Amino acid sequence: MDRMEREAQDFFMDSGLDTEGKRLLVACSGGPDSIALLHFMAARGPALGLQIGCAHVDHMLRGEESAEDARFVRAACADLGVPFHGTAIPVGDLVREQGGNVQDVCRSERYRFFERVMESDGYDLLATAHHADDLLETVLMKLARGTSEPAPGIPPVRTFGPGLLLRPLLMAGRPDIMDYVAANNLAFRTDPSNAKPAYTRNRFRHRIVPLLLEENREAARHFAAWDMERREDDELLRRLAEEHAGSFSERLPEGGAAVDTAKFSGMPSALQRRFIPILLDYLYRPGPPPSNRRLAALIRSELLKAEGSGAVDLPDGWVLERTYARAVFRRHAPREPQGGTESIPFPKDSWVQAGNGLRLYWSECGTAPRIRAGGGTEVLYFDEGPAFPPAGIKVPEEGDRLLLPNMESPKRVSRIFIDEKIPRHRRADWPLVTGRDGRIIAVPGIRYGAGFTRDADAGCRYIFIVENAAGAVHAQEDSK
Repeated sequence: MDRMEREAQDFFMDSGLDTEGKRLLVACSGGPDSIALLHFMAARGPALGLQIGCAHVDHMLRGEESAEDARFVRAACADLGVPFHGTAIPVGDLVREQGGNVQDVCRSERYRFFERVMESDGYDLLATAHHADDLLETVLMKLARGTSEPAPGIPPVRTFGPGLLLRPLLMAGRPDIMDYVAANNLAFRTDPSNAKPAYTRNRFRHRIVPLLLEENREAARHFAAWDMERREDDELLRRLAEEHAGSFSERLPEGGAAVDTAKFSGMPSALQRRFIPILLDYLYRPGPPPSNRRLAALIRSELLKAEGSGAVDLPDGWVLERTYARAVFRRHAPREPQGGTESIPFPKDSWVQAGNGLRLYWSECGTAPRIRAGGGTEVLYFDEGPAFPPAGIKVPEEGDRLLLPNMESPKRVSRIFIDEKIPRHRRADWPLVTGRDGRIIAVPGIRYGAGFTRDADAGCRYIFIVENAAGAVHAQEDSK
């Protein structure tokens, strides 16, 4: 038995999953990793009491080549005696119509199909072929970008659709999988997009990860073990935070919650950080809570104060209002939009009150004012271009679009509001910054268009400053 087989078998033995009589759907692209997983599950699944099926998505981005991938996976399933579930999704058309990042749209559409198959055909489990090298790449990307996740890798098991999502190969490295493929003489397909440096993951995979593996060829497995230990530690700390929550917080009869910030401040910081997602889970149930590193930091910062007053706007109509040592989380009272779509000038070297608590400024870097410290301030940089410098500020209109960094086509501003969980009552008068050619170049406090950077050392001529009086600046990772 080779290493990949051993790690996959250990996964099922150690996970404590009841697999007897369950139906497991393998997500298979046709690449070596997922072909190895499909072959392993077809061979070993019956001994685990599992009925195996396979799902494949053709994203229709590579013409006949991706169609051939689908035919290849279908034939592999026929050889293995595994039911095949396939679909073709015109991702390119979706991106052109709705905007968005191609890779993100591929992933969301792919998993939406997997969930539909699980529901329609009675599958209890979904298995993907993520492995230790994938986890290493994920950890490095998140740490480089900045993350507050206690365990920034890939969870081996999580809830998904009507059941669970499993990663049986997570402790196996890419070389282990290729050894299994060779030992079993398995054919597979190769996606040339996996070599394109335009994608962040590919840059980490081909430029950074090899350096770590040169130092220690077991580095990926070590990262995977580290991440799993971090998950176990985080689970314990979260339980402790839940147990202590009653000593400094209470649920309000009218809905929402209140926190004694003086008592909260006396808690260990590790429990403070874990209390915030617990609180958000409660406020936003049954839907998913917002998961936003900067927002969590803003909430914690406000809860550590016991003097004066403050407020933080939260997604979907919630607000944190603090008066001295009592912080209350409640629903916003709806307000009428200000209306009007006419653009107002946005001159250089002048602060502009833009609405929704935002104050905006731009100038040459050498003449910028002193920047206020605090979590509600964002600083970006830009050079002159077809749309730059900024020229005006307007409120949203139907059809407004913003070209985001690393995207091929502009994204609808209405979609940005939805994705960033901006409360509906705040969208109508959220300021949009327009460039000198009339194009939208920023949704300040939320997303910034191609042409902006957060790198102060990029040598840009101009600076762009956003101050948010409420402190509710949303996370923006793409402008780095």
